[in-house]
Amino acid sequence: MRLFRRTPALLIANALSAAIQGQFMFVLPWMLLANGSSPRVAALAAGLVFLPMLLLTLPAGAVSDRSDPARVMRAACAIGLVTSALYPLASLTDRDWFWLVVVAALATGAVRLFVEGAVLREVGDTASATSLLRRQTIRSTLNQAAIFASPFVGLLAFRAGGAVAALALVAALYAVAFALVSVASRHEAAQSETRRPSVVAGLASLVASPRLLWIGVAALVWNVFAGAALGMMPAVLRLHAGLDELGASAAFVLGGIAVVGFTLPSTSALQRHLDPADVFLVAVAAEGAAVLLFADPQLGLLIPLAYAFFLLSNSVAAAALSGARALEVEVDHQALLNLVLIAVSLVGYLLGVLLTAGLIGAYGFGVALVVVAAGLATTAAGFRRPLASST
Repeated sequence: MRLFRRTPALLIANALSAAIQGQFMFVLPWMLLANGSSPRVAALAAGLVFLPMLLLTLPAGAVSDRSDPARVMRAACAIGLVTSALYPLASLTDRDWFWLVVVAALATGAVRLFVEGAVLREVGDTASATSLLRRQTIRSTLNQAAIFASPFVGLLAFRAGGAVAALALVAALYAVAFALVSVASRHEAAQSETRRPSVVAGLASLVASPRLLWIGVAALVWNVFAGAALGMMPAVLRLHAGLDELGASAAFVLGGIAVVGFTLPSTSALQRHLDPADVFLVAVAAEGAAVLLFADPQLGLLIPLAYAFFLLSNSVAAAALSGARALEVEVDHQALLNLVLIAVSLVGYLLGVLLTAGLIGAYGFGVALVVVAAGLATTAAGFRRPLASST
């Protein structure tokens, strides 16, 4: 497979943006737990970055489908860089304005889908029909690895220098992404901007596709339980399993190795024999089994392995779902419709965060983990027939 020089640059910059998202999903809750906040508050904080993402889905899709991808990514990274640098700069004047961390989280959510939409547009413009599925798998794998493995760097930064060091790391990631996209754009002519069909036309094509609708419903339900699992993971690792920053970092590193090393070959091998939607369901069932492992807090040294298994199954599910979605979306709406369906997933994730907060607060970690595992298993079994019948 051959990618244009600009395309891998944008894919890497998007992965850096996903890594920043991971810092706010995992390191921000860890900061709160370290400062004495409850697991419920930490779980809610894990979903903070998703609120602006959800609100800006349609604008991000419309802009991405009508604009040069590199230009969109440069603007988004510049906004993220400025807002994430505010807290470290304020600390230089001895002002501990932690609310600026919340501002940075919200700003990251606000620009995240613009970055993702730009990459979806780039892939849609440069991929042939035969390479689209593979490129979507690569994009999803890079994102999953960045979101779920990179927080170990943020945890180590927090251990060394507190929230100031963690936010300085975020600013540095934005700076690298901005520089990468800028250099790639200077050395290659920007693609001509094309007037894409309207947002209304794009949404109409979604409603007209039963398979896309079922994929959206499956993504919504899956993300309720996957979001619940991800939202509680910082608290599970710190409070339920008793890990410190170094122990949690080991789990993140091992998970990253599993995602990077095995997502693409596992997804590709399964998709040689199964439809991408079926691969998604198999991975969701495996994810449910992985979550159930955490119900026993006495796993000890096996916790990093269980976390790696959990992340790998989650990554394969996301990659397969991304491929199934991309194959059904019309070329002219690659950014808009993919982002709309991603937004549906975000709704599920936010509901999952609320579910997590309620379950942990009322029943503790053991019951919460069992309920989430059962929900994932039920999702895998319940959507097998609808997704097959809509083919």
